[in-house]
Amino acid sequence: MVSIPASARIWLKRPLGRLYPSVRPLKAKSRTHRIVSVGDACTLALLDAGIMPHLAVFDLKCMRGRLNAEGRSILRARYPRPKVYSNPAGTLSMRLVSDAPGLLSKGGAVLIRGEEDLTALAFIIAQGKKDLVVYGQPGKGIVIVRQDKKLIKRISRLLMRKAGTR
Repeated sequence: MVSIPASARIWLKRPLGRLYPSVRPLKAKSRTHRIVSVGDACTLALLDAGIMPHLAVFDLKCMRGRLNAEGRSILRARYPRPKVYSNPAGTLSMRLVSDAPGLLSKGGAVLIRGEEDLTALAFIIAQGKKDLVVYGQPGKGIVIVRQDKKLIKRISRLLMRKAGTR
Protein backbone atom coordinates (compact mmCIF):
# COMPACT_ATOMS: atom_id res chain seq x y z
CA MET A 1 0.00 0.00 0.00
CA VAL A 2 1.15 3.50 -0.76
CA SER A 3 -0.21 6.14 1.57
CA ILE A 4 -1.07 9.29 -0.37
CA PRO A 5 0.05 12.44 1.52
CA ALA A 6 -2.45 15.17 2.38
CA SER A 7 -0.70 17.62 0.03
CA ALA A 8 -1.25 15.27 -2.92
CA ARG A 9 -4.86 14.60 -1.91
CA ILE A 10 -5.56 18.34 -2.22
CA TRP A 11 -4.26 18.22 -5.82
CA LEU A 12 -6.28 15.04 -6.47
CA LYS A 13 -9.53 16.69 -5.37
CA ARG A 14 -9.38 18.80 -8.54
CA PRO A 15 -10.49 17.13 -11.78
CA LEU A 16 -7.63 15.21 -13.43
CA GLY A 17 -9.39 15.45 -16.79
CA ARG A 18 -12.30 17.29 -18.34
CA LEU A 19 -15.35 17.87 -16.13
CA TYR A 20 -18.83 17.34 -17.60
CA PRO A 21 -22.16 17.98 -15.86
CA SER A 22 -23.59 14.62 -17.03
CA VAL A 23 -22.64 11.30 -18.65
CA ARG A 24 -24.19 12.38 -21.96
CA PRO A 25 -20.84 13.05 -23.74
CA LEU A 26 -19.82 9.45 -23.09
CA LYS A 27 -22.64 7.97 -25.17
CA ALA A 28 -20.84 8.56 -28.49
CA LYS A 29 -17.37 7.99 -27.04
CA SER A 30 -18.40 4.57 -25.71
CA ARG A 31 -18.63 3.32 -29.30
CA THR A 32 -14.95 4.06 -29.99
CA HIS A 33 -13.36 3.85 -26.53
CA ARG A 34 -13.23 1.43 -23.62
CA ILE A 35 -14.84 3.08 -20.62
CA VAL A 36 -13.34 2.51 -17.18
CA SER A 37 -15.76 3.76 -14.53
CA VAL A 38 -14.48 4.37 -11.02
CA GLY A 39 -17.09 4.75 -8.31
CA ASP A 40 -20.52 3.37 -7.57
CA ALA A 41 -22.52 6.49 -8.48
CA CYS A 42 -20.54 6.97 -11.70
CA THR A 43 -20.97 3.33 -12.74
CA LEU A 44 -24.69 3.39 -11.94
CA ALA A 45 -25.15 6.66 -13.91
CA LEU A 46 -23.42 5.11 -16.93
CA LEU A 47 -25.54 1.95 -16.74
CA ASP A 48 -28.68 4.07 -16.40
CA ALA A 49 -27.69 5.95 -19.57
CA GLY A 50 -27.25 2.67 -21.46
CA ILE A 51 -23.45 2.77 -21.36
CA MET A 52 -21.82 -0.50 -20.29
CA PRO A 53 -18.36 0.20 -18.86
CA HIS A 54 -15.60 -2.07 -20.12
CA LEU A 55 -14.30 -2.10 -16.53
CA ALA A 56 -16.25 -0.96 -13.47
CA VAL A 57 -14.57 -0.22 -10.13
CA PHE A 58 -16.80 0.13 -7.07
CA ASP A 59 -16.90 -0.38 -3.30
CA LEU A 60 -20.69 -0.59 -2.67
CA LYS A 61 -20.52 2.80 -0.95
CA CYS A 62 -21.58 6.27 -1.95
CA MET A 63 -20.18 9.38 -0.27
CA ARG A 64 -18.62 7.14 2.41
CA GLY A 65 -22.01 5.64 3.34
CA ARG A 66 -23.42 2.28 2.35
CA LEU A 67 -24.86 2.22 -1.18
CA ASN A 68 -28.65 1.89 -1.25
CA ALA A 69 -30.20 -1.54 -1.78
CA GLU A 70 -31.25 -0.82 -5.37
CA GLY A 71 -27.74 0.28 -6.35
CA ARG A 72 -26.15 -2.75 -4.68
CA SER A 73 -28.63 -5.01 -6.45
CA ILE A 74 -27.88 -3.48 -9.87
CA LEU A 75 -24.11 -3.75 -9.44
CA ARG A 76 -24.28 -7.31 -8.13
CA ALA A 77 -26.56 -8.36 -11.02
CA ARG A 78 -24.38 -6.73 -13.71
CA TYR A 79 -21.10 -7.85 -12.14
CA PRO A 80 -21.69 -11.14 -10.29
CA ARG A 81 -17.99 -12.13 -10.06
CA PRO A 82 -15.84 -9.03 -9.58
CA LYS A 83 -12.14 -9.28 -8.78
CA VAL A 84 -11.68 -8.21 -5.16
CA TYR A 85 -8.91 -5.92 -3.93
CA SER A 86 -8.21 -4.34 -0.56
CA ASN A 87 -7.56 -0.60 -0.65
CA PRO A 88 -7.83 1.23 2.69
CA ALA A 89 -8.88 4.91 2.69
CA GLY A 90 -6.11 7.34 1.75
CA THR A 91 -4.01 4.64 0.09
CA LEU A 92 -3.43 3.01 -3.25
CA SER A 93 -2.80 -0.72 -3.43
CA MET A 94 0.40 -1.46 -5.32
CA ARG A 95 -1.06 -4.88 -6.17
CA LEU A 96 -3.89 -3.06 -7.95
CA VAL A 97 -1.39 -0.77 -9.70
CA SER A 98 0.57 -3.78 -11.00
CA ASP A 99 -2.62 -5.68 -11.97
CA ALA A 100 -4.29 -2.66 -13.66
CA PRO A 101 -2.99 -3.36 -17.21
CA GLY A 102 -4.36 -6.92 -17.09
CA LEU A 103 -7.65 -5.76 -15.58
CA LEU A 104 -7.96 -3.16 -18.36
CA SER A 105 -7.25 -5.79 -20.97
CA LYS A 106 -9.79 -8.27 -19.64
CA GLY A 107 -12.54 -5.87 -18.49
CA GLY A 108 -15.30 -6.76 -16.07
CA ALA A 109 -15.42 -5.43 -12.53
CA VAL A 110 -13.30 -4.72 -9.49
CA LEU A 111 -14.82 -4.66 -6.01
CA ILE A 112 -12.75 -2.65 -3.59
CA ARG A 113 -12.75 -3.58 0.08
CA GLY A 114 -12.07 -0.18 1.59
CA GLU A 115 -12.25 2.94 -0.56
CA GLU A 116 -12.09 3.15 -4.35
CA ASP A 117 -11.48 6.89 -4.83
CA LEU A 118 -7.71 6.73 -5.34
CA THR A 119 -7.85 3.55 -7.44
CA ALA A 120 -8.57 5.74 -10.48
CA LEU A 121 -4.84 6.58 -10.41
CA ALA A 122 -3.92 2.95 -11.15
CA PHE A 123 -6.10 2.92 -14.26
CA ILE A 124 -5.05 6.39 -15.42
CA ILE A 125 -1.40 5.32 -15.55
CA ALA A 126 -2.30 2.00 -17.23
CA GLN A 127 -4.80 3.30 -19.78
CA GLY A 128 -4.19 3.19 -23.50
CA LYS A 129 -5.26 5.58 -26.26
CA LYS A 130 -8.64 3.86 -26.61
CA ASP A 131 -9.42 3.98 -22.87
CA LEU A 132 -11.27 6.68 -20.97
CA VAL A 133 -11.17 6.67 -17.18
CA VAL A 134 -14.34 8.19 -15.78
CA TYR A 135 -15.06 9.12 -12.18
CA GLY A 136 -17.49 11.34 -10.32
CA GLN A 137 -16.72 14.83 -9.04
CA PRO A 138 -19.16 15.21 -6.10
CA GLY A 139 -21.78 17.88 -6.71
CA LYS A 140 -20.32 18.81 -10.10
CA GLY A 141 -20.59 15.89 -12.55
CA ILE A 142 -18.16 13.41 -14.06
CA VAL A 143 -14.53 13.67 -15.02
CA ILE A 144 -13.27 12.05 -18.21
CA VAL A 145 -9.54 11.36 -18.25
CA ARG A 146 -7.86 10.63 -21.56
CA GLN A 147 -4.34 9.25 -21.85
CA ASP A 148 -2.06 12.13 -20.87
CA LYS A 149 1.69 11.55 -20.62
CA LYS A 150 2.26 14.54 -18.36
CA LEU A 151 -0.43 13.38 -15.91
CA ILE A 152 0.85 9.79 -16.00
CA LYS A 153 4.37 11.03 -15.22
CA ARG A 154 3.13 13.12 -12.29
CA ILE A 155 1.12 10.22 -10.80
CA SER A 156 3.99 7.77 -11.36
CA ARG A 157 6.44 10.10 -9.57
CA LEU A 158 4.03 10.41 -6.64
CA LEU A 159 3.66 6.63 -6.37
CA MET A 160 7.38 5.90 -6.80
CA ARG A 161 8.39 8.50 -4.22
CA LYS A 162 5.90 7.13 -1.69
CA ALA A 163 6.63 3.46 -2.47
CA GLY A 164 10.35 4.12 -2.03
CA THR A 165 9.81 5.50 1.48
CA ARG A 166 7.95 2.47 2.79
